[in-house]
Amino acid sequence: MLAVCFGLPGTTQLRGEVIVYPQPKGIEPSADYQVRADKKEVFTYQTPVFSMATFAFTGEVDVVVTVKRPILHPVVRPLSLGIKPEVKGNTLRIHLSHPCHLAVEVDADLHRPLFLFADAPETNVPKAGDPNVLYFEGGRIHEADTIQLKSNQTVYLAGGAVVRGIIRGENVSGVRILGPGILDASTRVKWQKMVVFKNCTNIAMDGPIVMGSYGWTINPFLSEDIRLDNVKILGWRDNDDGFDPDSSRRVTVNNCFFRTKDDCIAVKAHGNFGMEGSISNEDQSRFNTDGVTIMNSTFWSSEWGHALTIGDAIRAPSVRDILFTNCDIIKKEKGWAMSVDNSDLGAVENVRFENIRVEDGCDKLFELKVAFSEYSADCPTEYYRNNDKRKPAKGQDWLKVVNEKRSSKRGSIRGVVFKDIQIAGARLPVLSIQGWNSTADISDVLFENVIFQSKILKSPAEANLRIQNAANVRFE
Repeated sequence: MLAVCFGLPGTTQLRGEVIVYPQPKGIEPSADYQVRADKKEVFTYQTPVFSMATFAFTGEVDVVVTVKRPILHPVVRPLSLGIKPEVKGNTLRIHLSHPCHLAVEVDADLHRPLFLFADAPETNVPKAGDPNVLYFEGGRIHEADTIQLKSNQTVYLAGGAVVRGIIRGENVSGVRILGPGILDASTRVKWQKMVVFKNCTNIAMDGPIVMGSYGWTINPFLSEDIRLDNVKILGWRDNDDGFDPDSSRRVTVNNCFFRTKDDCIAVKAHGNFGMEGSISNEDQSRFNTDGVTIMNSTFWSSEWGHALTIGDAIRAPSVRDILFTNCDIIKKEKGWAMSVDNSDLGAVENVRFENIRVEDGCDKLFELKVAFSEYSADCPTEYYRNNDKRKPAKGQDWLKVVNEKRSSKRGSIRGVVFKDIQIAGARLPVLSIQGWNSTADISDVLFENVIFQSKILKSPAEANLRIQNAANVRFE
């Protein structure tokens, strides 16, 4: 199945309409690329680490990218789309017959790609002036500061709008955040989460580009029925996790694109279960995370973190029923592509990574780990990660703390499936399963149809898999 490339129901793939958006006043175009779609100029944005262009179309379209430097070994990702650019001089011609999200590389410089978002035209566009619509018009910068959501409200970012602000929703329902415009936090110098939904239900985001967060980008907490469709999350700053569903239920990400410095997806479950000196008597199950589906999406995780992960925070009794399916990991520059990292006392159960294609730059493929660390909720305060005056987690004193925990119970990981995984590249990345102690707190792990260089890996030795303190690890 081809990823993140979807046709419009009922359309024939013929020459159609190209919709471009106005250049926002005060935004300079990219110095690296110029983009035209069927001879229409597409405004191209530039950030410190990439350029980006977005438009909409029906039928088929030829995109011509003028590159303002020599073209060396051009590649269009995801590779699963099979797009081969035509090179002529300093231009690339790309033919598209379906909406899709692309990363265009013209040389080995990871900090100068072009992200190209070719969408389907919008339908049922909200109207400016509607009392339930917060409307940001295209072609200008809006200094919005903090957008406080109201129940049954629609926030609309028109194409060509740059909205500088953050979004907060608490105890609201029926909210929609729509449109092809940009929500931009790149000018903010204070660490803060960018989009937060707390105690919310029935929230939908469809279409916008969310860019430049300094802190977690989108974070539902204690929320239900959250859906992201066709959202592009673009980050390059510290701790800019793309999407962190936390203590939430029935969460779906579909047909989205992520480029982050830190984790792209990090499923979490914060609570007081196991907090040092503050274990609460209240029912901790309300902090569980249950039913998260990440599908049909593309991921580029750069220097920090993981592309697709569960953890570190498993501070509720359980995280269960998590599905990652039909996704492309086009870059994982450092660290693990896929992982379950449990540093706390909760249980992670029923996790599936299936139909995942891993491309360039991955040296570490899968990790399952139960551990104690400075991120653990029961870590002594003097070493705890969120303590600004913490001691470094190293040396003999830290080793003594770790050894004291060695015989104690930690969390668990049960029932993880890696199925239909395709691994590109010249060398097989490392795989690791590492439990905490001999109680085998990791169990029931299945590798099914994991393929490297056209070969199905059928044993830990063939898969370059290291196993410690785990039970019932199988290959099929």
